[in-house]
Amino acid sequence: MDIDWAREGDEAVRRLQAMLRYDTTNPPGNELALAQFLAEELKTEGFEPQVLCSTDQRGNLIVRLRGDGSERPVLMMSHLDVVPAEPKMWTHPPFEGVVADDFVWGRGAIDSKLTGAVQLQVLLLCKRLGLPLKRDLVLVAAADEEKGGHLGMAWLVDQHPEWFDAEYGLNEAGGFALMVDEVPVYTCQVAEKGSAPYDVVAHGRPGHSSVPHNDNAIAHLGKALFNLGSGLMPHTVVPCVRAFFESMAKAMPRAHVGDLLRAVLVPETSEAALAALPVNEATRLMFQAMVRNTCAPTVLEAGLKRNVIPSEARAQLSGRPVPGVEQQDFEREVKALVSDGVNLDLTEPFRQGVAFAHESPLFDAIDLAMKQVDANSVVVPYMQTGGTDARFLCDLDMHVYGFVPMRYEAGLDFFDLCHGHDERVSTDNVTFAVQVLFDVVRRLNEG
Repeated sequence: MDIDWAREGDEAVRRLQAMLRYDTTNPPGNELALAQFLAEELKTEGFEPQVLCSTDQRGNLIVRLRGDGSERPVLMMSHLDVVPAEPKMWTHPPFEGVVADDFVWGRGAIDSKLTGAVQLQVLLLCKRLGLPLKRDLVLVAAADEEKGGHLGMAWLVDQHPEWFDAEYGLNEAGGFALMVDEVPVYTCQVAEKGSAPYDVVAHGRPGHSSVPHNDNAIAHLGKALFNLGSGLMPHTVVPCVRAFFESMAKAMPRAHVGDLLRAVLVPETSEAALAALPVNEATRLMFQAMVRNTCAPTVLEAGLKRNVIPSEARAQLSGRPVPGVEQQDFEREVKALVSDGVNLDLTEPFRQGVAFAHESPLFDAIDLAMKQVDANSVVVPYMQTGGTDARFLCDLDMHVYGFVPMRYEAGLDFFDLCHGHDERVSTDNVTFAVQVLFDVVRRLNEG
């Protein structure tokens, strides 16, 4: 099949630039204008897209390319909203879609407007080529993922379930390559952690700051947070994480590195093995978070006035339970770390992690597509340490994997860029993602 991949990549880059110029910071989101822009582009190509609004200005884009119906559809899913940015901290403005130094810069350049731009290019290419399809291709670009998904994917699944009768789903949050002992390892996200939004609350005796005492709520909270920040929750390995480390271990050219990866799975040797692994610090921290529940302080709330000792101090915690962990077990682990004399308040419903089976024709198609571009590529099942909209599809008869392939680029790290300053993606990686994802879709439609 003769395809000019440079041209396809350039078109996807231009679309990504245009998408980045819509400020869809959530809150408030305001995804409607971007959804309408993409819908107009699809209409010019002969599609019949729908823009479905859960509330005012919260637009969700949905479109279908029909196959012959002999197999169940493939769902391609992304989200249009982004997290806030601090423009003063950026090299290039976060909402101008600048291409500089062979990178596309902007908030959403990775999370997750990249996913939508690449998937839309694949959809267009399938139609333009007249690719024989056994499966319908359904594309959903949803609102509100960054603030819980309730006005986006959750609303769509509830109100428009007919769009979600699919066998396979392709999502964000996987596909990026990790460098492990000079071996690029491509992640296929098959699971994700849940959410445990606790507050830790300390109480004390109020008073005038000129007469300090030892019952200060802020000091009590500080002790609890120090304990939480300096300790680790217990070692907990779920099946897909075991497969992640064991698959990498088999691919290592040096036997001792494989042994270290396997040792990460053993509670008694895990921390020493993590320290000895030949990976960068960002990858090391991600590995550490994959083998346990985590709970990080993120927001502090205390005090009324500089000269008043407050009676209460509170910190918001971002808890992330691995799949299968129940609320009471997670809470027990947090309480074991923080000091006595503080309370834990669950401020929103506890949400369990989600795991899809990591052995499937979809995983095989991804592996084969990667080997087509790199015979030595290693694809491993992976658990995202955060969460995605996939959780709203876990009760459906569907495999949902996160996979937007990106080659490893020295000096860049997926998690440093995602939600960080100077979020960006190379133009080469945009082209690479289009090429590989098209091959995945093609393989899923073969006999």
